[in-house]
Amino acid sequence: MAPMKRSRRAFEDEEFEVIHVEGAQSNLRQDSQKKPRTSNYDSGDQASESEAEEDELEAEATQVLTQQRRRVKEGNLPADNGILLSVICTNFMCHTYLEVSLGALINFIIGHNGSGKSAVLTAITICLGGKATATNRGQSLKSFIQEGAEAAVLSVKIKNGGMSGYQQDVYGDSIIVERHFSRSGGSTFKLKSSSGKIISTRKGDLDEICDFYALQIDNPMNVLTQDMARQFLNNSTASDKYKFFMRGTQLEHLDGDYQQMEQSIDQLDTELVTVDQDVSHYKKEAESKKALLALSEKRDSVRRKIRTLLNQMAWVQVEEQERLLESYGKDLQKAEEAVVEAERKQSEAADAYDGYNHAHEGAAAAIQDAQNDLAPLNEEKDLAKESFDKCKKEAMALQTEQRAIREYMKAADARISKAKTDIQEENRRLGDLDGGNHARRLAEIEAKKADAVSAKERFQEHERSLATLEEAKRNAEKLYEDSQGPVAHKKLEVRTCDERLQGLIRDRGQQQGAYPTSMPRLLKAIEQDGAFRQAPVGPIGKHVRLLNPIWSSILEKSFGGVLNSFVVTSKEDQNRLSNIMQQIGCPCPIIIGNNSPISIQGHEPDPNFETTLRVLEIDNDLVRRQLIIGQAIEQTILIKSRPEAVEKLNAGRLPNVKQCFTLLENKRGAGLRLNYGYGGNLGQNFVPAFEGTPRMKTDIEYQINSQREVLQGLRSELSELERQTREKQNDVKKATAAIVMHGRQSRTLRPAMQQAEDIVEKLQDALDSDAIEEGRLDALKEHLAEAEEEKAAYVGSFEESVIACDKAKELLRVKKEEMSEIDHRIEGATTKLKKVEARAAKAEGQRGMALQQKNAAIKFSEKAKDVLADTEAERDEKARVVTHFIEQASLVCARVSVDVGETGSSIEKKLAKLEADVKRFENQMGGSQQKIAEDAAKAVEAAEQAELQASSMRNLAQHLKMTLMSRKERWQLFQRAITARARVLFGLLLSERRFRGKLLIDHKGKSLDLSVEPDETRKRNDGRATKTLSGGEKSFSTTCLLLSLWEAMGSPVRCLDEFDVFMDVANREVSIDLIISAARASASRQFIFITPQSMSSVSEASDVKIHKMTDPKRGQQILPFVAA
Repeated sequence: MAPMKRSRRAFEDEEFEVIHVEGAQSNLRQDSQKKPRTSNYDSGDQASESEAEEDELEAEATQVLTQQRRRVKEGNLPADNGILLSVICTNFMCHTYLEVSLGALINFIIGHNGSGKSAVLTAITICLGGKATATNRGQSLKSFIQEGAEAAVLSVKIKNGGMSGYQQDVYGDSIIVERHFSRSGGSTFKLKSSSGKIISTRKGDLDEICDFYALQIDNPMNVLTQDMARQFLNNSTASDKYKFFMRGTQLEHLDGDYQQMEQSIDQLDTELVTVDQDVSHYKKEAESKKALLALSEKRDSVRRKIRTLLNQMAWVQVEEQERLLESYGKDLQKAEEAVVEAERKQSEAADAYDGYNHAHEGAAAAIQDAQNDLAPLNEEKDLAKESFDKCKKEAMALQTEQRAIREYMKAADARISKAKTDIQEENRRLGDLDGGNHARRLAEIEAKKADAVSAKERFQEHERSLATLEEAKRNAEKLYEDSQGPVAHKKLEVRTCDERLQGLIRDRGQQQGAYPTSMPRLLKAIEQDGAFRQAPVGPIGKHVRLLNPIWSSILEKSFGGVLNSFVVTSKEDQNRLSNIMQQIGCPCPIIIGNNSPISIQGHEPDPNFETTLRVLEIDNDLVRRQLIIGQAIEQTILIKSRPEAVEKLNAGRLPNVKQCFTLLENKRGAGLRLNYGYGGNLGQNFVPAFEGTPRMKTDIEYQINSQREVLQGLRSELSELERQTREKQNDVKKATAAIVMHGRQSRTLRPAMQQAEDIVEKLQDALDSDAIEEGRLDALKEHLAEAEEEKAAYVGSFEESVIACDKAKELLRVKKEEMSEIDHRIEGATTKLKKVEARAAKAEGQRGMALQQKNAAIKFSEKAKDVLADTEAERDEKARVVTHFIEQASLVCARVSVDVGETGSSIEKKLAKLEADVKRFENQMGGSQQKIAEDAAKAVEAAEQAELQASSMRNLAQHLKMTLMSRKERWQLFQRAITARARVLFGLLLSERRFRGKLLIDHKGKSLDLSVEPDETRKRNDGRATKTLSGGEKSFSTTCLLLSLWEAMGSPVRCLDEFDVFMDVANREVSIDLIISAARASASRQFIFITPQSMSSVSEASDVKIHKMTDPKRGQQILPFVAA
């Protein structure tokens, strides 16, 4: 059942309502030809509904209505949407053009009879999709067009504001509905937005808008025209009022829908019985047809088997021979794989032997080099030991002499001290005689002696520094001489590099300088010799182009002489080519290969790695094969960065990787070879830069630029070495200048010393000449002088001994350091020799084992080739036999496959049995296979459709029954709630005039009547019937009934035409006040009332709007009287 349409304001104003139903409507559309009927769904128990339940519903309704009327004092706010804003009529009824702007709450349209008041309600009904007959003003739209006009236009504007408006993003704040119709019978709708833009012209969209706002234009209770209003207010019986009640609240519509639904369910149950019988019949018929079809298909299957067996008879022998040939093919494939594997092992064994032989030769050369390095070191050690012993002996003798001189000096010091004491005593005695002059002279002599000693010490210290300066000069000269060798060697490298650069520029990619000068003559001789079984290919370097020149130096060095090699395919060609090389004088390596294809699929490293094969472009298959076998170019990866290469190989053994080349950043052109050794350990071998002219074809400009960079680098290194040599030469000059300066300083210090000694001697002579008594004092002085001279001699000897001893110690230290350095070098050379000897011994053993493995691999390869040749011959013979059998079988039929395990005799037995089965099946069928298949397909389809239809009908019937039951219960709830609300509101409205009364609703008897007591003094509760009421009381009571029923409806717009036509002035004023009060109590509802009376008694208010129509224009006509 469709949901009830309610105004948004109703939910805001009725927040305390427990059960509140304003109206109901159904999505089931009643057929216009069927007359809707009401039915009473109350069972016996429901008919005797308990008084307590009715009291409860009425109590709840009373509470809600009381609260609503209490909130009237707070003010009634207009609805945000769903109400009418204006009505415009053009050429409609009596109006050429009429525009009425409606208020949001209460509207009164007044005017004299014939002014066109009722046209407003008629326009609203017609414009919003109502039928012409519903207005009781005409039977068709043509009757509403104004006389003299051909078409009419109606326009109604609907408010569309608030948060719950209808498609506000499309229509805006208002929706304009226009309806155009003409006398020719055409009628169209236009739905416009607030800006006037046409949004739609479909009536269905208009119906959707009316349903959205629950306008209910066709509801007779919602829009009461003049005739309907008179009938309802004055002439309606209890039965008529009940019908109005049922139609107005949409309960009658729902009742009709449910009756129709119940009839459909009954009819569906009846049809289900017949459908189930049909399903059973169709199933039996389908099973019968399917059995006959299976028999037909079985016969056809047997026939196909017979045809297959007949063809297999022709080809069974062919397959037997082919199986034999296939076995030869597998043997041949194994033999080819064995040859490839043998050649690979032979190549690996040869590579291994070459590697071990190269290692052994290198180890032997390293032993010789180590021995040659050790012999001069031993000789140098002997000489150093002899020199060290001699220096040690001299130093010990000097130390002994120095100790003796020190003792002599002590004795001399003692004699000098005693002599000085005696002289002082004598001088004191003499000083007493000459008044102290002699003492002053003695003091002066002592001061000058001190100056002379200081000058002598400065001179001696200066002389001792000469040895240090001479040693510094010798060291500087030695460093200068040592720097001459690297400079000369670097100049040679620069000259060689420059010559190589000039050769590259001169050749410009012709590779002439990369090979021996006799190579062109050798190639020409090979070309002219026609005796080769297959022309030799070579040199290999001419057939290889390097795509990435950065690897040129390392690959040229690792390939070695292979790039100078020639490849032949037989021993005879090898011997012939060798003789030609000897005649020409151009010996080159010769490799024997074959033309068998070699596949490296599944044997290459990850595609992300750059390999030697991937950076080479090889134009000859023989060359490519030999480089793969001999150099493993497909499993040699190239990684520029040395740390990255070491990291990747140390992370785990890389699949299909034998070795890796990487570059050294500090040595241009040089690199490292990384490979997995025994036990999976990573080994490293230095690969020096290739110093020759590149033999592989590559980008010559890159080679020239690279060689220029190398030359520039060598020249920079040479400049640095020459700068260092010049610095060492300057050091020699500085040391020489320091010695010269030392001599100059000596020539200055020596005269100063001698001058100081002369002054002391003169003062001493003067003192001696003035002596009064020369006897004893002179003797003492001579004794002192002798002692001082003796000490001076000892001091000079001691100083010379100290200097000599220091020099001896320094020389001894130097000799000892030289011996330690020589011992260190001897120790290193000895360790190196031991390691080289151990490596040589290991390499000798490995080379011997590798040689054995190489010889065994060669024998195994030759044997595998012989087996391959024999297998090919046997395979070819068997292929000829198979071809003969195929030709014979093709005469019978095209090629077919034979079941596994089948033979000629087994096939014959099967044929006999199958032919007997075919005859038996044909006797049972009695018709063609196509006809049987068509009948079976139709029977199965009919059975499936019948079963599907029966299941669908059963599900539909069950769903409809459950739905109907639910909707009946909901319908009864609506009926009780609406009834209770109407009763309560009716009583409240009567109380406005102090009337008492109630609604007498009998749903079983389908009657609705009033019981009203206008006299409040009477105590009886039963009231009076409407027939006993006066005209005013009856009209007032009926108006209260209409308002109470309106409150049970959900439409936001209520219209009433000429409600007061039978009222006197007093009842009309009371009724109008009552209507206004009730309208104000209806939250956010819009009311349109039409009356011919004046509204002077209605006080002005903001929520009441009065529209007065223009008086009708009546023409003055002449009465049709004829003069007598």
